[in-house]
Amino acid sequence: MTRDTLFSVVSDLALAIQAASAYPENHPRVQELLVLLHRRVQSEASLLGGLNIGFFRDHVVADEFPFVEPNATLIRLIERMREKGIEKILISGGITFGEMKRFVNFLAAGTGSPSEQAWESIVYGRIEGAESGGAVPPGPAPASRPAGFMAGATEVLKNVLVSMVTERKKSGVEEGRDIVSSIMKGFRQEGMLIDRLIRLQGHDDCTVTHSLNVCILVVAQASHIGLPENRVREAGLAALLHDIGMEMIPSGLLSKPDPLDMDEYDIVKRHPAAGAKLLRKIDCGTALPMIVAFEHHIRYDRTGYPKVRTREPLHVASYMTQIADVYDGLRSYRPYQPSVECERTLSIMKEGRGTEFEPRLFDGFVEILS
Repeated sequence: MTRDTLFSVVSDLALAIQAASAYPENHPRVQELLVLLHRRVQSEASLLGGLNIGFFRDHVVADEFPFVEPNATLIRLIERMREKGIEKILISGGITFGEMKRFVNFLAAGTGSPSEQAWESIVYGRIEGAESGGAVPPGPAPASRPAGFMAGATEVLKNVLVSMVTERKKSGVEEGRDIVSSIMKGFRQEGMLIDRLIRLQGHDDCTVTHSLNVCILVVAQASHIGLPENRVREAGLAALLHDIGMEMIPSGLLSKPDPLDMDEYDIVKRHPAAGAKLLRKIDCGTALPMIVAFEHHIRYDRTGYPKVRTREPLHVASYMTQIADVYDGLRSYRPYQPSVECERTLSIMKEGRGTEFEPRLFDGFVEILS
């Protein structure tokens, strides 16, 4: 048994949980990863007489091999297991696909009472005395807070954005809608805990994380003003794709550790028009993503960019996205700019009420965060 083989098994588990967190249960991506995971787990567990995976602070141990410098995917897996109170998983070679699927969904959704879970080929719990399969009492670890429903959505969204930019695929739009649906479902389950949902995104690719955060905040605003569910979903999709034009900006500018100079900033300012042009070529089922991509840097008083001559109001989704965009930008850490705490961020933004931001929507946004 090689280290690389075991690393693949652990990575497959992490990716399956991520996909189950972001997609509906019967989504093809979820099924594809579950089939791969089950095949590998069944094979390796049979060879080893049982597959042992341990989670220790910031690293994973599979059988006898430690992974002490995990990638972002494994870091999220470690965090999820910590939330569940799980330090050791033992899987026997006879595990069925149905049980593997049920276990992944249990880890992904964080719903249901842990005491109601029953497993035939899986035991898990704390590390104490767990040197062998029989040392871990069968069944779940002690109850802990449920895992965040959005864990793993960053990786999914990254794939969506890349496929839409490079292949102009409509399938990416449907995957985006799935993410928005998960956010809407999560709000109902989590009681609109906005800050917690944003913190769950961690420190992934900044554009992807930012897009998810803005989507969360726009869905919250749209729900707050009483838009019907279908319009909330479309506003969320538009917010999710608002920065898709960034994918066409040189990556060196986006990852630059210092503030941009004027010429570099002029290049970055092209992303709204670039994003709108791209989305015009993709059938999103609605023109709203194209509109919001173009308008989200135009301020309430018509300053900002791109420059427009019309005095007609922007789309309400554009106003909401602009508010969320600025809020998350101030709250996010950058190498050249520390994050600003929430109260200070709102104080700064309040100066733009009625000029930079649509005043009534801004007031509603403050209510949500309060």
